[in-house]
Amino acid sequence: MSSVVWAAGTKIKMSSTPWDVPHLADGAPEPQADPDRITVLNMRFCPFASRTILVLLTKNIPFDVVNINLKKKPDWFLEKTDGTVSVIKYKGKYILESLVNSDFVDEMEPSTALHPKYPLEKAMGRLLVEKAGKMVRPFYGIMMAKGETTKEVKEKRKEIFNEMKKTLEYMDKELKKKGSKFISGNCVGMTDLMVWPWIERLPVHNILFPGEGMEFPSELTSLHAWIKNMWEVPAIKMYGLEGAAHAKFYTQYFSEHCDFDMLLTKGA
Repeated sequence: MSSVVWAAGTKIKMSSTPWDVPHLADGAPEPQADPDRITVLNMRFCPFASRTILVLLTKNIPFDVVNINLKKKPDWFLEKTDGTVSVIKYKGKYILESLVNSDFVDEMEPSTALHPKYPLEKAMGRLLVEKAGKMVRPFYGIMMAKGETTKEVKEKRKEIFNEMKKTLEYMDKELKKKGSKFISGNCVGMTDLMVWPWIERLPVHNILFPGEGMEFPSELTSLHAWIKNMWEVPAIKMYGLEGAAHAKFYTQYFSEHCDFDMLLTKGA
């Protein structure tokens, strides 16, 4: 299988998508890696790890992927990292945290910088990422809501959804003020890529809990327009997944048994 990636006005032909590999579990040895080439320790459905992959694709930097089964983590992975993804392995070093390693990647190729040139603009973009990050806890909380009765669980889910909606309203307001195609301006930038992964996954709530008022708020028109623009970004076209795929994954993830390789399984 071959695929073509368009990024930064250039075309790369890849022999295969590097993330289409099985997730390594407990007992698997650490694969050998080219020390002069970036290797991403990844999990295909992880929004944090998605940040790093999207930055690499957008900047047109070749990379390899080692997928990790986060339910049955290999010993070497636990010994050399904090047990979470993404991690970049480069020149024998392990660079943890998606925000940190995404900045590292950006600085490796300054000619295609995704951060703004001016420090103040960069700082304001990072503050927006932090504020948008408030959606992370309720995003998972909706799926983990508990109660004594079915009614109580539904009410709790709705309560948490409304909490998350406040962050979406904040993002819509900021986009309206900017009046640009992307949060970062007329071209996609670091701020867009750092907040996108959770927006990509928002449809899962309405898929998993239909009829409970989990639809994406139609009144957030600026956010809607941004989402449409983001789906046209080449990196997201290549790595992004539809809501149904994410929903199928999350139905398993909170249980004891999870098929991390479901996209590799025929007919999945």
